[in-house]
Amino acid sequence: MEDLIQKSDLIQKLDAVLRSHFPGAKPELEPLPPLPKVTGLVSWDGFEGQDQVDRQHNVWNVIREAIPAEEQRWISVILTVTPGELAYMREQN
Repeated sequence: MEDLIQKSDLIQKLDAVLRSHFPGAKPELEPLPPLPKVTGLVSWDGFEGQDQVDRQHNVWNVIREAIPAEEQRWISVILTVTPGELAYMREQN
């Protein structure tokens, strides 16, 4: 139970960090069972024209600045997409 509460706190913290550093971003974060990790995506218009490497560098630079190292280890993959890319992905499913 404590693990779930800590993941919930991390999700809230990560969501706030991403929204504040990427104005208009729409993070979708969730626990990654059975691992004690958090995963998800961040959809943001500002990713338009950036390749995945640059998007990932931008997101992880913000995470490294704002989230303590001991909590960063609980963050798994964060997919970086534009709203158009996200809509396309959802249409394909």
